[in-house]
Amino acid sequence: MAEYGTINVSKTAKMKPIYIFSKWRTKMLRRLPTDIPGLDQLTYGGLPSGRTTVLMGDAGTGKTVFAMQFLIAGVKRGENGVFVTFEETPADIALNVANFGWDVEKMVKDGKIAFVDASPSLEETVEAGKFDLEGFVIRIAHAVKKVNAKRVSIDSISSIFSRYHDPAIVRRELWRITAKLKSLGVTTILTAEGISDKHDFKSRYGIEEFVADNVMVLKRHKGENKVVRSIEIIKMRGLSYRSGEVNFEIIENGIIVYPKIPIDLNLAKTSYKNRVSIGIKKLDEMIGGGIPEGHVILLGGNTGSGKTTIAMQFLQCGFERKESGVYVALEESPTQIKKTALEHGWDFEKAEKRNLLRFVTTGLIDIDPNKLLYNIMNQLEDVRAKLLVLDSVSSLESATLDRNSVRELLIQLTAYAKSKGICVVMTYLTSAMFGAPVGQLMGSDESSEIRLSSIVDGIILTRYVERDQSIRKLIGVLKM
Repeated sequence: MAEYGTINVSKTAKMKPIYIFSKWRTKMLRRLPTDIPGLDQLTYGGLPSGRTTVLMGDAGTGKTVFAMQFLIAGVKRGENGVFVTFEETPADIALNVANFGWDVEKMVKDGKIAFVDASPSLEETVEAGKFDLEGFVIRIAHAVKKVNAKRVSIDSISSIFSRYHDPAIVRRELWRITAKLKSLGVTTILTAEGISDKHDFKSRYGIEEFVADNVMVLKRHKGENKVVRSIEIIKMRGLSYRSGEVNFEIIENGIIVYPKIPIDLNLAKTSYKNRVSIGIKKLDEMIGGGIPEGHVILLGGNTGSGKTTIAMQFLQCGFERKESGVYVALEESPTQIKKTALEHGWDFEKAEKRNLLRFVTTGLIDIDPNKLLYNIMNQLEDVRAKLLVLDSVSSLESATLDRNSVRELLIQLTAYAKSKGICVVMTYLTSAMFGAPVGQLMGSDESSEIRLSSIVDGIILTRYVERDQSIRKLIGVLKM
């Protein structure tokens, strides 16, 4: 915010007048946290306080849920709110969001939230062109003062302007609303219908995004077997933000956004002196005494050549040292993995109960890489894990992700692991069934088809080889 003083015009200027501001005091914009998981990371801390944000999207993108969650978060912070509805009645809105655990009716009774009901009634008739918003603005101001509100959500501004045909009137009335809200010192969300085409997404009247200080767009995409929703910040006046489109979900307790994990590439808690045992003595010797702390190992091989067993033994060895680990199970269920481990004498069930082991699973159809990364990161931090197994990279490749998305996911995951000093073992299914023809020991040295060798620190390959009319297994260190 800026306070302007007297403007003195220099009379001695020969060309253009020189404007001298005798008093200029600027206050830094403050960010108001939304407490919507993931969103404050996109906005670097929240929405600009005291300003208006237009939230555009078509039907089913979650605009109303977003607007209400913004108010609920404020109530939890001691900041009361006002919800202005032009579509559904307050009773319907309270009923619809009750499934998220939000008792809006109680908040209204307690004076935490006030509704301004401008929803259409059966008796209401409005003559287009003569509708005026002065009374509506007064009602909002009254509600704000009544509950001492700091946040306002208006759903939806498009319903107001459907009563006008003149774009000039629409712009004038929108300016009136935003100016009044700014003078009240509240932080506001205006939802608006959007229109998408092949190249762009804009508001229905093409005016809202130009009048508002900030604009966010909600989109809906058709996945393989579910709707995929995304959010993108288009502009935020006076403040920086993270650009780009990221996915979000509407879950049992509201909206959760999955931005890319911020990683400091200058930070790496790695050590060649501190070695982590795989649990196989001879293999530890082959790689110089174990996996260096914070390093990433790719364990490639054929089907049934022992990749998963080696990965499980790596975790079991950690449990015996009282070190916790996370198992990202993309091929088999945690139940099956625990049964297999028990056949080797490793009680993963007990390790899980002792909080030494956490499992992360995901469906491989319509997979969200950022959501998977957050789930892994949260489990790693929750148990302060030092070990991570990803079984397997091949399953990610066979999912609905393209190879570039898989590679990007793994780059972020390995960078995060290095920043925490976590040892990672990733399994990968190689295509060649038999690794060595007669006269050779190794055969093909293919480790992966998505150029993982530049991401990982070490590559260990397991192979089938035919020797003396029998099938044997061979293990080799390709890179360390």
